[in-house]
Amino acid sequence: MMEKTVKRYYDSAYTLDFAGVVQAFEPVGNYWQILLDSSCFYPGGGGQPCDVGVLGGMQVIECYARDGLIWHIVEGDAPAFGIGDGILGRVDFARRFAFMQNHTGEHLLSGLAAKRWGATNVGFHMSERGFTMDLNVNLDAQTILELEGLANEAVLAGVDVEITNVLGEFLTGLDVRSKRDFDATDNVRLVDIAGYDLCACAGLHVRNTLEVGLVKIVGAQKYKGGVRLDVYCGYDAYWDYSQKNSYLRQISRLTSAETEKCVEAVEKLLNVNAELKKEIGYLKSKIFELKAADVPENSGLVWFFDDDLEMDDIRRFADIVAHRAGVAVIISNGRYCMHARDDAEWLRDFARKFNEVLGGKGGVNNLVAQGAVSAAYSTIERFLRSEIHR
Repeated sequence: MMEKTVKRYYDSAYTLDFAGVVQAFEPVGNYWQILLDSSCFYPGGGGQPCDVGVLGGMQVIECYARDGLIWHIVEGDAPAFGIGDGILGRVDFARRFAFMQNHTGEHLLSGLAAKRWGATNVGFHMSERGFTMDLNVNLDAQTILELEGLANEAVLAGVDVEITNVLGEFLTGLDVRSKRDFDATDNVRLVDIAGYDLCACAGLHVRNTLEVGLVKIVGAQKYKGGVRLDVYCGYDAYWDYSQKNSYLRQISRLTSAETEKCVEAVEKLLNVNAELKKEIGYLKSKIFELKAADVPENSGLVWFFDDDLEMDDIRRFADIVAHRAGVAVIISNGRYCMHARDDAEWLRDFARKFNEVLGGKGGVNNLVAQGAVSAAYSTIERFLRSEIHR
């Protein structure tokens, strides 16, 4: 078997169609993996996913590199070709280009964050849509907006993205971002965006920053003392905008408000909803009090089956009844709450038996027990009646 696959994706990341000679193929579970003498399929690495596409008429769903060899995982029956045959391949370029846009956008953000705020990119993961990057400095919201603005200025500046290969010995004195150290004889691939970033990277990138299109930071969370940024670039940024614009239009329609007044309209609805919840809660409490009024004082164990109550309602109802009767069990739609007025030890034993006999699950905290039970109401009531005089 040959020593390594020729990496033709480094000749040009824009080459889609190519021909390769089959060196080996073998089954892998329900799939086949194929080895060629050369390939335009990027096998993934450095946070960038692998390519997919078509090879020899078969769908390439994954590819990976191992010991210098690039294996292509394909769907379908056993290949019709043999070792030594030439076959055609085609990379899914729309998908690859989106990754190239995102990867180049990440370089702009990382380079700018390092130069302006001394932040190091300590983590990078690209998904099918956008990417996340972790900086070891916790940038505040205003600084993140500034970082985004600077990255988009770099996009519009139309700076060439230049790729060079140098020996490790020539890195001395250069301001190179890298996640590892290199020996003097290492062959290092440098991605250079003049004035913005110089980074050792094996990924694929666009030729000019204009092709990134747009850099949009859509989220930020504190992460390990720094910040994790959620980012979309290029086509993915357009996709994200289209999705959110569609949501905004739906909200505009539902609230009968102009799009620029949607926030105000939603806030108004939330305030109305909060007031209604308070009113409903007050009315429910009055209903629970009326039901509890029919319970004789200090009557001991009392229970109610009342469907369609929220857990907060169940707890409130149990509390009201328990203060009158002594012990209350309220059950609604498979959930229960037990409340004892003054005997936590008794309640703990009772709840344990309730769960054991009826197949319930739950816990006890002082004078309150709550959980879930799937037994029929009739079965639960038989159990409760049997416990009244114990």
